[in-house]
Amino acid sequence: MSAFRNFLSQTKTALYRRPKDEFARMARWGPRAYLRLDAWKREMEKSAWDLEPVEATSSEPPLEIWFLTGKDFWYQSAFCAWTLAHQSGREISVSLVDDGTLSDKHEEGIRRLFPKGTTVRKEEITDKVESLLPIDKFPVLRQRWIDYVNIRKLTDIHLGSSGTKLVLDSDMLFFAEPSEMLEWWDRKDSDELCLMTDCEESYGYSRPLMEKLTGATIPKLLNVGVCGSSSDSMDWEKLEHWSAFLLEAEGTSYYLEQALVAMMASTQSHRVMPTESYITFPDRNTVRNKGGILQHYVSDSKPSYFGNAWKLATS
Repeated sequence: MSAFRNFLSQTKTALYRRPKDEFARMARWGPRAYLRLDAWKREMEKSAWDLEPVEATSSEPPLEIWFLTGKDFWYQSAFCAWTLAHQSGREISVSLVDDGTLSDKHEEGIRRLFPKGTTVRKEEITDKVESLLPIDKFPVLRQRWIDYVNIRKLTDIHLGSSGTKLVLDSDMLFFAEPSEMLEWWDRKDSDELCLMTDCEESYGYSRPLMEKLTGATIPKLLNVGVCGSSSDSMDWEKLEHWSAFLLEAEGTSYYLEQALVAMMASTQSHRVMPTESYITFPDRNTVRNKGGILQHYVSDSKPSYFGNAWKLATS
């Protein structure tokens, strides 16, 4: 019977839920943006090969950034890092974590611009996960590692490592010097988190449940497009405990990683980048005017990102 119910659910998704979501998206974006989005993505990916390496002009310390990336995101990672290098003037070391789809060609597309940095392949992190997150002790994190790629921004980057890491989402562009972010990096406080503000609170779990688990007030509206933290401060047993209770009480969520970081921030010192200049979900006028320091293109700001923003960032 359960197999039959699963079949009915999948059928309903294919015939009703997914088409309904797509029609709603087309209504929000407009027919042109909806139909042209894939072509704009291909144009951006092709243009990534035309980017020229940026020569560092600053005498300030080099900056190391991390991306979880692969075949669908490598060119976005390249543009994000390129605009950061251009706006900061600093030497940039780009470290890549394979989301399971990163080919040699994709890596080459980034490495020709940023030769410095490490690349962590899926095979390497698999061995590390097997060793440091044994399934009998971390069953929930292990399962989420398999079926929830965003958790790898925590596990694959920090597991078995040490020191400060600045992890960036690929779908972001810099339009001015990120002085606040660079100041955080230069201080490298051992347990201070560096985060940005969301356009709306998206933790995927209820605040009372999260606060019951942490025993502290959850900061509002945190977004992990910028997520700086210390690998040494990662408490994997606590993250397993929190994840298990969240999933048991309220089910799975696409925003689990963001919820866990917000819970970490409730009991750790943290610095949030200025909301007015590190912008999540920029509107069309903000994109057109190259507003703010950093633009993070979530949700319905994707058409502006693929259609216009990356061209403006390189002009």
